Amino acid sequence: MADIVVLGDINIDVISRINGPVNLNSDTQSANSLSVGGSTCNVASWIAYSHVPVTLLAAVGRDMLGEQAITQLQTLDVDASLIHHDADHLTGTCIIVVDDKGQRTMFPDFGANLHFAITLQDAQAIADARILVMSAYTFFRAETHALALEALLIAKEHGTKVVLDAASSAPIRDTGAQFVREYLSQADLVLANDDEMRELMQGDLQWFSTLPNLIHKHGPNGATWYARGVTKAELAAEPIEVVDTTGAGDSLCAGIVSKLVNFDDWDSLPNEQCENILQNGIHLAAICCSDIGAAPVREK
Repeated sequence: MADIVVLGDINIDVISRINGPVNLNSDTQSANSLSVGGSTCNVASWIAYSHVPVTLLAAVGRDMLGEQAITQLQTLDVDASLIHHDADHLTGTCIIVVDDKGQRTMFPDFGANLHFAITLQDAQAIADARILVMSAYTFFRAETHALALEALLIAKEHGTKVVLDAASSAPIRDTGAQFVREYLSQADLVLANDDEMRELMQGDLQWFSTLPNLIHKHGPNGATWYARGVTKAELAAEPIEVVDTTGAGDSLCAGIVSKLVNFDDWDSLPNEQCENILQNGIHLAAICCSDIGAAPVREK
């Protein structure tokens, strides 16, 4: 198995880029595409794009979309050998509408993702890995809450470093900031954007200073790396023409993790090294935002 294991959702994304306002009850011209997606699946795809071996733990249905997802992952060089094939539930899908400014609105149907359960093989892959990457989406949902805790426990028991993305501001608010903080605080690295940080700091403005490592994502304004509240690196985003922001945070995470896997001690990284690692994440995010869809296009 690979040194990096990613656990979470896999979807088929139906992406519709519209050219202007939506014409309700009529037609709106758009450019449509179909691609493998899901937050953690995107992370795995971009890690593989960086030529770093990665194994994805996820579930698809025994249907045409599941077959498409596996085929595309294999094309992207993601190790899909442990992906579950669920005969009772359909592959997850997500409709993504992208406006003329590159901003997106998503409509997910989680499908088989809600019924994933860790097997002995999955547990061994986590135990043998150097890094486990997950999204808090798995933690938020009632159906997969226990799964998120189980995977975290396996990683902690075997010394596997844990990277957690805060996922989204609304479920943080709905779940309760303190509850989510307790979960995220068990990670070696947390990633959160501006909206997520505002929710997470409700009731505890100093919470982030307890984290070993935090990547605070500022969208078009770049990102900041904190280690127990101390700034290690702060970089602007690359100047590009934004086509679609879908997957920007996932690709940034992948760029960071694909470099961090080369280091055992994350707590003693010099500022210059943190800057180089963060720059790689920002660069992948720029590539992602330059095209439609969250998955990378494999270089020939």
